[in-house]
Amino acid sequence: MDIANVFESKAKQLFWKPIDAGHLIGEPAPETVQAGHAYFTIRLCEMYLAFARKLWRQIYPMVHCFTQFGGISGHSVVSPVELAALGDVNLDRLVNLDVLLSGPNPYTGGDVSLIAGLYAVPGHDSAVALINLVSSFAALDPTPIGLAVEVAGLVGNAVESIVGLDQAVLHLGVSETFHSPANPLASGYFAGIAAPASAIDATQLWVVNGRLQKGPDAASSVAYTDHDYMLISIERSAARDDWAQLSELQECRQKLATIAGDSLFTVAEKQDRLAALWPTFMQALTDSPSLTDPDRERIAGLVSGDLLNRLKMQSAGNPFLRGAS
Repeated sequence: MDIANVFESKAKQLFWKPIDAGHLIGEPAPETVQAGHAYFTIRLCEMYLAFARKLWRQIYPMVHCFTQFGGISGHSVVSPVELAALGDVNLDRLVNLDVLLSGPNPYTGGDVSLIAGLYAVPGHDSAVALINLVSSFAALDPTPIGLAVEVAGLVGNAVESIVGLDQAVLHLGVSETFHSPANPLASGYFAGIAAPASAIDATQLWVVNGRLQKGPDAASSVAYTDHDYMLISIERSAARDDWAQLSELQECRQKLATIAGDSLFTVAEKQDRLAALWPTFMQALTDSPSLTDPDRERIAGLVSGDLLNRLKMQSAGNPFLRGAS
């Protein structure tokens, strides 16, 4: 079963719009994500249920996000169990959080599809356990590729099981595809509110330090509580701060570091060995699907600069040896 069909069969056309640039307080102005030159990251900033109880049952918010771009698809589930670890006493109503849903992803052009649903889930042990299981699978970064595909299938099937349950009620569903030039992918904040668009005055909506608020102006605005909602952000970045954790680079980086730190070789010998291994590292950078071309050049400069600096310091000798100073 297609997860998009499961989602769309229950969804309603409600309010879903980007927050106006002039209504972003303490946040950078929206900026277009250029294909081949930048990354995009999708985060869940907030989710809120106006009512925390249905009859005698306690209910909790859950957000499921499905993204698809460049032939890659991914699921993310923000579950009550995960949120409980944050120690939020108002878990059943409002949760202020910044949870990574997707990324950072290099934008290579083409369509970027986002499907997100805000659900009300009863706090039954079985339902919570199932959601937490899916969250655990979704957080994995398995290798090799074959295992990644298999796990992705398991996650997709489990998510379909969750959203197909009668006790998991979809309160808000949104589906949007970003594409140039009509609707280019850009950074910013998007508010999904479980109310007809005609009932929401967008001029009253503000994002203040990453939180959705309502009021005639930012200074007098207060936390939004009129309806169920979720606030999602798209971030643009020119460089990856986490590049050192990419699995496709770790083996070669470790070899380079081992050579530079090997006390059995002279500086000249280390330089020869580093020169022999450098093309392999450059090939790993080139082959990485997680990087943009400008960032590959930046990372190559960082790594080579660090290695050259280490060799220079070693050429100066050990300052702690007796008679060295």
